[in-house]
Amino acid sequence: MKILRYIVLAACCLIWVVGLSPSILPWLWKEQIVEDGYQYGDLYKLSTLSEFRDPRQQCTGYVPPVRPQSAKKVHLYIIGDSFTEKGRVGLSDFPVDEYTWVKWSDFLHIKLDTTQHNILLMESVERHFRQKFASSAITVLVPDSATFVQNGASSKFMHQLDEAFKGSHTADRLDGFLFQNDFALRIKEWKSDFNHRFFDRTASGVTLVNNDRDVVYYMDTDTPEVTSSFTPVRETELDSMITNLNASRDFADSLGFDHVILSIIPNKVSVLSPDYGVYNNLIERVYNHPKLDIPYIDVLGDFRRMGRSSYMKGDSHWTCEGQTIWLNKINALLNQLIAGPAS
Repeated sequence: MKILRYIVLAACCLIWVVGLSPSILPWLWKEQIVEDGYQYGDLYKLSTLSEFRDPRQQCTGYVPPVRPQSAKKVHLYIIGDSFTEKGRVGLSDFPVDEYTWVKWSDFLHIKLDTTQHNILLMESVERHFRQKFASSAITVLVPDSATFVQNGASSKFMHQLDEAFKGSHTADRLDGFLFQNDFALRIKEWKSDFNHRFFDRTASGVTLVNNDRDVVYYMDTDTPEVTSSFTPVRETELDSMITNLNASRDFADSLGFDHVILSIIPNKVSVLSPDYGVYNNLIERVYNHPKLDIPYIDVLGDFRRMGRSSYMKGDSHWTCEGQTIWLNKINALLNQLIAGPAS
């Protein structure tokens, strides 16, 4: 019995340490010792409805078009979110020589190699676009004597300590460590399916649309916040976003970038159920604004023609087919810019 008590105590201590540490669980995910909770989709993770259990797709085999001859090497920089993060797209997906990706919440200290053809892509999902450009131009790029990425989180020790011991973070880590395996998820599914079938209740983070055939983020639908596809966009706000976009381009130009490109990835609901409410037409209004002076990648119409094959069933991200359409469009524009006078 004493040995059993020691074993139980050691197991509890291990669980406690994993819950408190911000680095152990990511390492366990990286080593594939435990699942990261997204193996069946981010929307499934929130809802745990069995109908939307959709195994994660790893898109492979994409071959970018041949790049036109250029006297300079081409370096593509992307400021992006989860649609362009590592593991979804990378250097091999573009007709370029070098590639740098940074997320919006970090800082890219940068010194451009002016012997190269430097291109900047600003990529944002629709739900967060207004948050990024409604009040200011981009702040991610920092002129410096060298190029490196700086984590946007506070570097102060007490702030890091507060974050590490924050109750909600600890709860999330414990959930990720203990309850994202198939056995635990099946039990969660029974509860979620029961609540949905008999009480018409779903998790607060998701919304079911199209007679419950599709699942999307709640922040994209029923919230009055700017993340929703149905929160009105005033003309004054639209004008401010265009001003800040153009200012972002001017700032990038001052750093030595040859070209700046914009890409707004549609919310899933904007594609599959734009009549859920009064759609604010954010993407079209930005792209068609007469003062926008940045080339852009528009896939909204393509995705609507594709319908459900554009987004994964249990996830807010595109399918491999949807990603390929986006890559084909961005690469066609890249080749057009590379072949231009600046090359």
